[in-house]
Amino acid sequence: MTTNNSLHAHAEVERFVRLLTANERRLRAFLFQLVVDRDAVDEIMQDACTSLWKKFSQLDDDEGFLPWAYVVCRYEVLMYRRKRARDRLVFDEGLIEQIANEATERAAGDQIDQRQTYLKDCLTQLREADRRLLMTAYGSKATIIEMAEQLNLTSNALYKTLGRLRRRLKGCVKGKLATS
Repeated sequence: MTTNNSLHAHAEVERFVRLLTANERRLRAFLFQLVVDRDAVDEIMQDACTSLWKKFSQLDDDEGFLPWAYVVCRYEVLMYRRKRARDRLVFDEGLIEQIANEATERAAGDQIDQRQTYLKDCLTQLREADRRLLMTAYGSKATIIEMAEQLNLTSNALYKTLGRLRRRLKGCVKGKLATS
């Protein structure tokens, strides 16, 4: 009888790994839309994987894995946010909920992969200095204040510049999605 249980357990592990591997990029993209920090995404993804495995027996069918995983990831983002509530650059829960809802809607099918491709293309259309600024802002652990000081800007000016670049990228990606 233990052999039967052991085979079933092994099959469940394989099923979980298969589903997680097939959807990991989508889950990471979803998380990145909520926290916009690679290190945070890695940390949250690790916690989410643990939670997904612990709750895997609750999943009824494989088709429902991704929507179910989005809910678990959203919860993990909220937990992450609560742990770091003193950081002024962390989004409030209402904004995370709104972004999560919008991201879930946009995440249908392979649209995330398409958006990532378009985003990469749109990034190449930016000036080198703007591209470097975006990569530094979203790829480093430096705070906005630290970055602004390094660039001899006010933090407000840096926020405005980053906002302008994000809107430009968003418009570029939207334009490419509209024509595809």
